[in-house]
Amino acid sequence: MTDLSTLTSWHSDWSGVKALVIGLDARTFSVVDTLAELGAAVLVVAPTAPADLARLVPVVGAELEDSAVDGLSPRVPEFGADVVFVASGTALDDATAAFSRSAGIPSWTDIDLAWRVRDKVRAAEWLSVTGETGVSLAVDLAVHVIASAGHRVAGVGFGNVPVLDAVREPEGFDALVVEFSPADLTALADAAISPLASVCLDGDDVSTLGRVYANTRVACVYNKAVESTMRMVEEAEVVDGCRAIGFDLGMPGPSDLGMVGDLVADRAFHEERRTEALELTTHGELVAAGLGEKESVVSVLAAAGLVRAFGVAPEQVRIALASFAR
Repeated sequence: MTDLSTLTSWHSDWSGVKALVIGLDARTFSVVDTLAELGAAVLVVAPTAPADLARLVPVVGAELEDSAVDGLSPRVPEFGADVVFVASGTALDDATAAFSRSAGIPSWTDIDLAWRVRDKVRAAEWLSVTGETGVSLAVDLAVHVIASAGHRVAGVGFGNVPVLDAVREPEGFDALVVEFSPADLTALADAAISPLASVCLDGDDVSTLGRVYANTRVACVYNKAVESTMRMVEEAEVVDGCRAIGFDLGMPGPSDLGMVGDLVADRAFHEERRTEALELTTHGELVAAGLGEKESVVSVLAAAGLVRAFGVAPEQVRIALASFAR
């Protein structure tokens, strides 16, 4: 058996790893492709796999087992997997998934693997986003602002490009804005993931959604109008020196982003934040960009917290928001 704790880099020795992949979709195929490139042995069990992805499995050097849905292929216990990846939507009573649980095989997600191998080209900063509403807009806004400031950035994760595809991009990225669904956070195995900044826009499931803040290094951005997000930050284990940054549509405090009349103001990332605020944009400018509705302004503030933590200057934020188009 391979000691998985030693696999902390693209440049670790993955050649002895045996990975079992249950179900095939875009994200689990990115796992298959990545591990095959790393030299690991990969067995895919996916009797109902999309034909285009199934054809590619042997092409990249992995093995496809398309046994009956209601039975366990003898190949699975024979394979002796070190780690298992399960596609989203796989039933808990799936025979292969049930076997992997009963055998105690460690379960990873594509995001767990991506964090370990993020240094293939250069290790991008991760900005983590979750919540129930406005999440996709916040991701799109953060990506647009960071790109407009001259950085290579991609939105990845739930509803976006698989994070492993971005990690293996030949030119690399400066930042990845990673969208986590509640299911992603529930399945996440890697306690080592340590984003630069993280935000939960809303949601009441403190124990699940709050995992987005674990090990955050610079800024835990939370919605002051949603008390549960504040509790998520309070209960999170973060890196020493990480700050709690609040936002809402009201007057911002010294560590917040908010509204001062028509102005979108930053009193979080400013040396004189106890007495002054930095102007990021105006509500009128947001209206002109199609971002004037309350829900959109909330997403703007969430994204602003992330990009300011990343180091985008206020004037660059303003210019980028004015050119945003969905």
